[in-house]
Amino acid sequence: MQVSKRLVVHKEIPVDTAKEMDLLTSMDVAMAEQYCKVKNFEDGLKKFKDVIPQISNEEERRKVINKYLNFALSYGQSLMGQQKFLEALEIYREIMQVSYTPINVYKQIGLCMKNLGNADMAIKFLKYFEEISPDKEDVYIYLGDLVYTDIKDNKKAIEYYEKALEKYPDNYTICNMLGHLYSTCYQDKYKDKQIEYLTRAFKLAPNNRIVVKNLAYVYGKFDEEAKADEMYAKLMYLNPTHSDLHAYGAYLVKHGRFAEGFKFLQHRFQKEDLGNVAFPEIFKTKKKRWNMKVDITNKVVLVHFEQGFGDSIMFARFLDELKTKCKEVLLVVQNGLIQLMKDSKLGVEVYSEADVPNLKYDYWVPMMDLPIICETRPDTIPQTTGYLKVPKTKINAYKKQYINDNDKLKIGIAYEGTMASKETNRDIPLEYMYPLMQLPDVEVYSFQVDDLTRQMDRIPQDANLIRLGKTFKNWEDTACAMNCMDVIVTTDNGVMNLAGALGIRTFGLFNKITEWRWFKTQGEDIAWYRSIKPFQCPTSDDWATAMNNVLDEIDKIRCKKIAEKIKGKTVHK
Repeated sequence: MQVSKRLVVHKEIPVDTAKEMDLLTSMDVAMAEQYCKVKNFEDGLKKFKDVIPQISNEEERRKVINKYLNFALSYGQSLMGQQKFLEALEIYREIMQVSYTPINVYKQIGLCMKNLGNADMAIKFLKYFEEISPDKEDVYIYLGDLVYTDIKDNKKAIEYYEKALEKYPDNYTICNMLGHLYSTCYQDKYKDKQIEYLTRAFKLAPNNRIVVKNLAYVYGKFDEEAKADEMYAKLMYLNPTHSDLHAYGAYLVKHGRFAEGFKFLQHRFQKEDLGNVAFPEIFKTKKKRWNMKVDITNKVVLVHFEQGFGDSIMFARFLDELKTKCKEVLLVVQNGLIQLMKDSKLGVEVYSEADVPNLKYDYWVPMMDLPIICETRPDTIPQTTGYLKVPKTKINAYKKQYINDNDKLKIGIAYEGTMASKETNRDIPLEYMYPLMQLPDVEVYSFQVDDLTRQMDRIPQDANLIRLGKTFKNWEDTACAMNCMDVIVTTDNGVMNLAGALGIRTFGLFNKITEWRWFKTQGEDIAWYRSIKPFQCPTSDDWATAMNNVLDEIDKIRCKKIAEKIKGKTVHK
């Protein structure tokens, strides 16, 4: 029987399972790489994660892990570039679960957390990166940015930026930031560092607007007017913002140059950094807004408050002079000031903001523009000895109801203003006023309406403090209370302005760096108010020295009062 040549006898071939598994693993690795190369990272990285546990050879396994890590890091970077920070964190979290984690991952996680607004976690990861990284200078910039913008720890930010500057000595941004931080954090201290860093920044970037503005401000702060003038002049050619021009105005007024200063301060309404500041409704339109080209002779002028009570009180002094330049003046102030302004008989009609739509006038002017109209100079400031007043009957009624009837020296105090005063470092911690409250034959009355920081709840048991502020329904009540005091001791706030406007004897507490309007803080008065004697910190926040000087003055008043009392008894006998 013939057998077909097509008949094939199959022979069994033994399978090398290990080799086949190796081939499958190699194929999976190749597929994973290809997925990632064509930007299909989801499938590629999943493939890598599935195959890595199957590789038994340690050396080969490490090679594949390195490939996975490189692709994963690249994907994470890509997601961050697309602002997909949460998705990037998922990738970095998976990377951390591998047997070893690339150091750079901790920095990337920190940056993701920063962009997600989680400053605490960002700093935690970046600080860990700083601990373990051999090349950590870059992260100092990130840490500096974080603690400056999110944590608000300027001193720590300085520390990080100075470390970053060691690697990048020619980075003008870091130099500028350090100069700015030393200025805002230490005020009058570390003058050399403030100027050194900002001049370095200026040499590196002489046409950078922000650098020029910061250097101009610091020179002005330290009264180096020639250098400040030079920098501000340069700033005018660098496309200055409204905030820059306002800062220039503040510098000019602070140095007694009112004519130009108040004109530049008109940029206050267009400042780019106003945030949520709300001006009165009328400020939203330029309709009938007075400008320097307008002749107001025979015109009805509406004078409108701006924001703070203190400003309204301070600039009401110009109304008498304004009346001589126009036909009629209408005054619009905050509700809490209306009764006080009416009783002060300023010779103008007083209205609330709600009345404005029904008023007839030719032009309106913001209160702080009045020095421009009146062409005011430091030596021609009007009404410096007091221009507001309260009827005697109201003072006596208030005194009878709220002020103790005794011979003790009565001192009114105010230690903090609004949030604006905190931002400009004007408030004094109440603890520095404790010695006033512990003096014999003295009664201390608090004029604080709002105890924002609840400091009055923490005074010592032996401190004598009467919380008068809770009795105030408006500023006229405050004025009545002031007229019952022997002296007022206060920081730069609305209470101080009212005391000066009433002509009440006042000891004004000023930090070393003062707000722009106070161009005179030495001697027996502050120019704007002759009844306010300034007590200024010799260095920033040295309130102890300022208060010790106040206590010496109070002691003189006490001794005089005691002497008069003894003399009166002797005469009576």
